[in-house]
Amino acid sequence: MPSQGYATIGLKPAILSKLQKITDEYYPGMFLPSALIILMNEIKRGYYTVDTYAIKEDFAGRYTSLTIRSDVKAWFDENFEKYKDDYNRKYRASSFTQFASYFMLNMFESKAKSQNYIVKLKEADFRWLEEEYQKRKQEYRQKYSVFTFDQFADIFLKELLAKVDEAKRVLTI
Repeated sequence: MPSQGYATIGLKPAILSKLQKITDEYYPGMFLPSALIILMNEIKRGYYTVDTYAIKEDFAGRYTSLTIRSDVKAWFDENFEKYKDDYNRKYRASSFTQFASYFMLNMFESKAKSQNYIVKLKEADFRWLEEEYQKRKQEYRQKYSVFTFDQFADIFLKELLAKVDEAKRVLTI
């Protein structure tokens, strides 16, 4: 029995295993309940929405309990009330535990989809970007009123991506 401020949900072994594997991929070294808190907050802030995907899961085996924070459980309850008909039609998820399983998998799928639109840079790329910042600091300060590296990086990378898009457009003509 969880202490005050915590709740448990039941998950089948295949679902729990898949969720832990996905958690290790996106949040290395983090436990699933902590990842769920982060995902919930990202979704609440509007970074992405939870879409439904073509998921077919194995609900065989005995239920295992997962202890999560009570605010996450309450958020799952709210979404269950809001989307239970949709999830019942799409996944035949008639119970809260089945809904929660599919909803969590869809949360991670939506996170993965949102990652497709993010530019990933390595540390070496930042060194190059910092060198560009030092070279163009005065020009960008006058031209765009840029005073920080973050502001410069946003504008410079946006310009760079616009040039790449333009080059793609020209090359496809």
